[in-house]
Amino acid sequence: MKKNESESRVFPIKENRVWQLREACIQKTGTYVLAFVVILGACGLFSKGFLSNTNTLSHDGSLEVKYERFGRVQTNMSMRIFIHDNKREHFTVTIGNGAIDKLEIQTLQPQPIEAVTRDNDLQLTFLARDLQAGYIIWLGLQPQAIGSIPVSISVQNGLPVRFSLWIYP
Repeated sequence: MKKNESESRVFPIKENRVWQLREACIQKTGTYVLAFVVILGACGLFSKGFLSNTNTLSHDGSLEVKYERFGRVQTNMSMRIFIHDNKREHFTVTIGNGAIDKLEIQTLQPQPIEAVTRDNDLQLTFLARDLQAGYIIWLGLQPQAIGSIPVSISVQNGLPVRFSLWIYP
């Protein structure tokens, strides 16, 4: 007598076909979820990549920041600050919102002529002649905390650019 493969068996091993089908479904779903997570990671969801790289512009268009929105604790991240339409001999860039408490500056190019901290904000004063190609400031940062880090950047008390970084362990 031929037995149907979709029915449960007793010989040679007792099996429950319903649970076997459920387990197979869970394994297949897990494989797809894992592959999806790996693809997202390769695209930058957990650190560097095109999903992580972004930029934001101030409402008046005078300031643009390009940064990585996702990072990992104590790994290097980069941020570039573009200052448009600056007519002053020197100007001050303020990194605020307490971000400097959770982000360690590893590299800063060009070097400011003055750096002052006030109320959890870092104020960097630059000479305009020291900056090339439309006033670009490059920061190499290293996150020191896990979670969301709110950042605010402004030039000469102008309209700030606000964004947040998400830092993984």
